[in-house]
Amino acid sequence: MESSTHPQNPNTMTSMYSSSLEALQLPFENLHLFDNSSLSLNASSTGVFPDPQRNHGLGFSRVGSFRSCLDYFTGESMNLGSSMFDDVNSNVSPGFQPIFSLGSEYSYGYSNWVIDMAKTEEGSKDLQKLLSNSTNNNMIFSWVFDFIVELMIDQSGRYLFQKLIESADETQLQMILEKLLVPHNYIYYASLLKYGSCSIKKLITVLEKSPLITCVIKALSDKFEKLMMDPIGHYVIFECLDVLDSQTNDPLNIQAMKHCLELVRHEQGSVSMSGFVTRIKGPRRDQLLKLISRNSAFLAQDPTGNYVVQCVIRLQNPAMNDQIFRNLEGYYVKLSTTKTRSYVVEHCLLSSGLDRVINELLRSDRFVSVAKDRYGNYVVQTALKESKKREISLHGSLVVKLEQHLKCLQHGYGRNVVSVLRCLQ
Repeated sequence: MESSTHPQNPNTMTSMYSSSLEALQLPFENLHLFDNSSLSLNASSTGVFPDPQRNHGLGFSRVGSFRSCLDYFTGESMNLGSSMFDDVNSNVSPGFQPIFSLGSEYSYGYSNWVIDMAKTEEGSKDLQKLLSNSTNNNMIFSWVFDFIVELMIDQSGRYLFQKLIESADETQLQMILEKLLVPHNYIYYASLLKYGSCSIKKLITVLEKSPLITCVIKALSDKFEKLMMDPIGHYVIFECLDVLDSQTNDPLNIQAMKHCLELVRHEQGSVSMSGFVTRIKGPRRDQLLKLISRNSAFLAQDPTGNYVVQCVIRLQNPAMNDQIFRNLEGYYVKLSTTKTRSYVVEHCLLSSGLDRVINELLRSDRFVSVAKDRYGNYVVQTALKESKKREISLHGSLVVKLEQHLKCLQHGYGRNVVSVLRCLQ
């Protein structure tokens, strides 16, 4: 007669899921070792669960509490299977004893069951509760390890992953990293997913002081350009900049300089680079700002590149801004009449570039056209307001020139300029 608690019985699985915490305890409470000597050290390699009626050394019966079974399984006398850590690190921490090898039929059976449970909201919460001591942590780790990628990108499973890495030792973290990096860069692929990116960000935080963080940075720097062009992936790069020191982030900073001019001409890449510029620390910061400043005349005229120029101006770095304002001389009028580019001119007016912009506007025979333009009128409004507060002589020159063309400005967008002019008088 087959046991009703067999892990592959679908009716049993349905009843197990009705109460997640009890469900996890049930298989352990019913698993009893009848004959310790009859079980091979390498468990079974048949790939199927043993028949409970046949003598495989394991049988099912109600034997004590979940806690006692956990203690029983993790006792030194239960050295089942070769350690799955052998290929990663021979210096396994003394407290870690994998329950089954990855080739074990029971390991895979319960792994599938635990993973399915972890993908439910309640199941994930219940499994997290069990990670309160090293015994439970090691047992759950050995079962979910082979499915760690599947766990970390799942909406509910990611919480168990995050809890697991918080309680993992250095050896376990090293194993997880090797799983995520060999043979594929799953760190990159997970970073592109909504829930996967949350798991990677948590991994970065956990590894902040560990030498293992260099492996994560290397994986991210190899895919830097693609991550920065992704609406989700770039947040993982930001997490590195927010959490780690500049020396650790140096590979990312180098990639930022290498791909800067390509990224800023990409819609998402430009947004990402603006965020990168505000977060970067250390000696590479000035190098990146200089690169943008030197190319500001070109970038300011680009539909997306101009956002990064605006970002650098807002940093109020005198040396960088002075180079930007000098590079933009002769372009202010042209930039003022285009939607996104006009914002660059307004940023110049709001900073130390006020004099340069107003003088160029006053000298231009297109000044009135700028004042009547759909976008240019905002530039002239800003010039009037800022000069009134900071450069009264320039303000007077603007007023005189505008009053000469009041009749022409009474129509269209020019009315906005006239309205501001009257308010400031």
